[in-house]
Amino acid sequence: MLNNNMENIANTSNEKGHGGARPGAGRPKGSSNRLTAKEILDTAENMLGKPFVVSLLEGYIDSINTGDTKNRVTYEKIILDKTATTIIEAEITDSTDAIQAKQAAFAEAMAKLVGVSPDAK
Repeated sequence: MLNNNMENIANTSNEKGHGGARPGAGRPKGSSNRLTAKEILDTAENMLGKPFVVSLLEGYIDSINTGDTKNRVTYEKIILDKTATTIIEAEITDSTDAIQAKQAAFAEAMAKLVGVSPDAK
């Protein structure tokens, strides 16, 4: 045998003699191979010496000043994608009649489910 330690290693191969689990192999528990947005932004900030948003806006301003329409549109899409959801707010209000109609419909639906008259109190 080439390696004297081979006798001490448990047979972890499959039925064809290939593969199988190996002790200590694989990614350690709790580790992650995911790169987060925060890690990317923090790294960019450290490399640039300023917040990423400042660099982003400087690029946007440069595209305006140089007349680079293609990049300007790209910057505007990036900025609007990240800000539009926080800018747009909608307030929905129901009239008293609409609320009462919804309450009555809900009471009727619940009554059908439990077999009770919707007028019972």
